Amino acid sequence: MPYYYFDSSALVKRYSMERGTRIVNKLMVKRGKVAILPTWTVTEFYTTLANRAQQGDITRDDCYSVIHKFEIESKDGLYQFIAPTMATYLATKELALEYPFLRAAQVMHLALALELKPLRLTVVSADTQLLAASKTAGLHIINPEED
Repeated sequence: MPYYYFDSSALVKRYSMERGTRIVNKLMVKRGKVAILPTWTVTEFYTTLANRAQQGDITRDDCYSVIHKFEIESKDGLYQFIAPTMATYLATKELALEYPFLRAAQVMHLALALELKPLRLTVVSADTQLLAASKTAGLHIINPEED
């Protein structure tokens, strides 16, 4: 059973036609797959859409339409949400020192993905820094923008 860990840079590609959308959609229709989303990725996803609407890249109606589709797919069980624990936060201290080029959110993603490493998951992200650290840490990676 394939496990995919999505950050917001990959998740947004599910709902927006852009570079990497084809790869993300291909992963999402795999039989038996589990799509894992950290809880804070939902906040990042919403703010990305709101920012795009504010900047005029998408209409406000399109923003709400995408959010509605995401909420329906979430309710239908497309995603498995995971929250950080105290162990996750403790792991970030060491990871921040080991990977000083990462920002706080990237360290959080790496810590959570490493907790799930026994699942042999694949980190799906367009964030090249996060992907580089994930690969160095022994995780499988997919950059959907490299299609």
